[in-house]
Amino acid sequence: MAPTHTVVQHLLDFDSVGIGMAWVGAYGLVGLFLVALTERFLPVMPSYRVLLAVGITAEDGGWSLPSAFFATTTGSLFGCIACFYAVGALGDARSTRILYATGRIFGMPPDRIERWSASFRRNQTLLAFSLQIVPTVRLFAPVFAALMRADAWRFLAASAAGILVWNCLFIGIGYWASRSIDAGNTTVLAMTALGGLLILELAVIWGLQRFRARRTKPCR
Repeated sequence: MAPTHTVVQHLLDFDSVGIGMAWVGAYGLVGLFLVALTERFLPVMPSYRVLLAVGITAEDGGWSLPSAFFATTTGSLFGCIACFYAVGALGDARSTRILYATGRIFGMPPDRIERWSASFRRNQTLLAFSLQIVPTVRLFAPVFAALMRADAWRFLAASAAGILVWNCLFIGIGYWASRSIDAGNTTVLAMTALGGLLILELAVIWGLQRFRARRTKPCR
């Protein structure tokens, strides 16, 4: 089997993840925690590529698979919590002004923003989970939730579940692909899994909306 650094380089030869993984490898699980934490604030590289490399390294013996799951999930969750409470510390008045100012940039009147905020709070558990398995959007979800005054415990618990699914999926793909298939196919496999996740998420949201619409439809 090819050494870890060679596999990661073939997989990620067009960005800086290979260099980052070399640094992470020197610090072990602490490095995994830190890179997952930093990714929430400085998304300079796609998280799914980092997680693929983590899974490949775990298969090669760099760290155990459960430890990789724990370190990356904990780091990402801590980043999510820090972001949520940092924005929440602005207070309701400032958060509302920021929300309205952002709405004006996109041409949304205050009443529509209030409706969206109320809808978000009603469905925050499902949305918090779902947003953590959407690329890029997952990084801004705690900012949106804090500005919309989401319930902290419900939002963070659902976000933790979403982060766990995201991390386990791509670390698992990297681990399995390194054992079973050529490393060059891992990216295609990861993108397929990501597409499947998004389709499943849209299907669930659509189904729930249809179910809610049927329940609220007046009987004749």
